[in-house]
Amino acid sequence: MNPLQKFIAFVGRIFLSLVFILSGLAKIMNWQGTEQAVTKAVVELKTAYQGMIGMQNFLEGILNWAPTLVAIAVVFELLGGLLVFLGFKVRLGAFLLLLFIAPTTFIFHHFWLLQGPERELQMIMFLKNLSVFGGVLLVLAFGKGTKEKSAGERRPEKG
Repeated sequence: MNPLQKFIAFVGRIFLSLVFILSGLAKIMNWQGTEQAVTKAVVELKTAYQGMIGMQNFLEGILNWAPTLVAIAVVFELLGGLLVFLGFKVRLGAFLLLLFIAPTTFIFHHFWLLQGPERELQMIMFLKNLSVFGGVLLVLAFGKGTKEKSAGERRPEKG
């Protein structure tokens, strides 16, 4: 990997991780509001999935664990974001970010249950999260992105 590619990978990791770090800090600064947002989103899902007993029970469980889930989300966002940002244990950081973004995307951006302008907005947010998920998958696959050659690559023979 040439120096320009290393620099681009570094800047990409910084930009990708900042959204998680800043979001985790915002959750800490507005803990009660974050718990309320989780509760509101889950209640909306429960209303939408009325009559589906399994889904209702699952969502009820989420409601009961809202404060704990917020704490887990903050840890995953901050730790995962910082690991990716700092270029240390990048794949672990990416894995934590994936564990955060997958469920939150479905809980908060359930456009398929909505109508009108709200549906369009939430579909855009869902697709944005899907794009970020793809970026984090690339970090998981390629790590820091600064290695010259992986251990399994063959080097051309001289002469």
